[in-house]
Amino acid sequence: MAKTRVLLAGLTATLTLGLGANGSFGGPLSFTPSYEQAPTPIIRHNPRDTDASWLNDANVNQTARKYLNKVLRPEGLRVEALLLKPRSAELRFRNGRYNVTPQALGRAARAMANVMPASVSQFVLTPIVDGLPVSSITFQRTDLENFENHPNGTKLSFENAVISDPVTMPQGLQYDPSLYPKFSWSLGPYVEFNHDDLTSSNQYSVRARANAKWNVLPGLSLSGAITKELFGNVSTNTPSTSTLQHVRSDRGLYIERGDPSVETLKADYLFKAAPSIYTRISAGYLERSFGGVSGEVLWKPAAQNWGLGLEVNRVKQRAFGNVFGFQSYEVTTGYASAYFEFKDGISAQLDVGRYLAGDNGATISIDKRFSNGWSAGVFATKSDANVAEDTKTGFRVTIPLNWVMKTPSRTSYDVAFGSTGADAGSRLRLNNRLYDKVREYHRTELYDSWARFWR
Repeated sequence: MAKTRVLLAGLTATLTLGLGANGSFGGPLSFTPSYEQAPTPIIRHNPRDTDASWLNDANVNQTARKYLNKVLRPEGLRVEALLLKPRSAELRFRNGRYNVTPQALGRAARAMANVMPASVSQFVLTPIVDGLPVSSITFQRTDLENFENHPNGTKLSFENAVISDPVTMPQGLQYDPSLYPKFSWSLGPYVEFNHDDLTSSNQYSVRARANAKWNVLPGLSLSGAITKELFGNVSTNTPSTSTLQHVRSDRGLYIERGDPSVETLKADYLFKAAPSIYTRISAGYLERSFGGVSGEVLWKPAAQNWGLGLEVNRVKQRAFGNVFGFQSYEVTTGYASAYFEFKDGISAQLDVGRYLAGDNGATISIDKRFSNGWSAGVFATKSDANVAEDTKTGFRVTIPLNWVMKTPSRTSYDVAFGSTGADAGSRLRLNNRLYDKVREYHRTELYDSWARFWR
């Protein structure tokens, strides 16, 4: 999901805008009024038609991709890769529109049912996020036809779907050649708020941000972001007196001297090391204040409601005014993480490790996600730094953009309240940690929002 990060009163939070209304068969009713166009009804196939001679056509995959894209692209979905067999078909696709994943799955499944030859009785849908396959959901074609208008079709469609780790890259799977390599860019506003503990003032900076990304291969990308302040009230008149390394408390100097700023300039490689293991390697200018190398491994089976992660970073602090320069401070930082997903959209995360200022400690987060795209959470950090600000607490809210625009969108804005200006307990600000990419495509969160599958 695309996000804009906002710092408010010193904390980072997420704002996502969307509007719709539906009930969840697994939990209480959630107001998520839907304004998008109704999906296309499923065309029933002839189960007696088992003729698979269409596979003799050498261009059958290209033809199928063409027709699937014709149906899916108006829905904000895109075929990443496709593999056809006599009785089954796997579709790997991107979701660029729906912030509720089951709705994207439902639209993709309808397209498969209406495009695939009659002999294909099983559909495997594999969502792709930044080139990374994040789960596989298998449907029987007859189930989709029988449950579409069934009074209990939402529950039955979930119970009969098979949610698993992404299927292994099968031989013969053909990617859409127009997707790699691919360059994209965007330009938009960026608002940053912060509470300055030294002056007891609320500070803000309104900036323009240009983003660019080059997807070289599936999972491999080069990206960067440049920001320019338009107006704000960030002051550096009162210098930080923190006894720790100033990893965050000199934030104003980056804004004052680094304008325009090369916020990020990095390479990322995301890949599957095993069916349940996701891996990320990042290198370059990772955020406004630090550059270096970051590695992460996440073990999270798609059908399981808990997972484990490990992140290790070797970074050096960037110079204030020199776009590509560094200061002398460097540190190895990293965390062991545990993730647990409860029912009704509640999840918990525990991170234990070493922070940017060299202090050690733990952060616990608890979030509640709603089926309409909203979320709210609280978090607390305790470190062994011998300073008054060795404890951080705060809360965050996610508001879906489609809640305002009345049209489906994955764009979101992070808004949080607390204190991020202190140096103790500060983490590297990465925008591509693995758990945030995969969780919404796994069983627990799919269950909580499956009410939108037929929408």
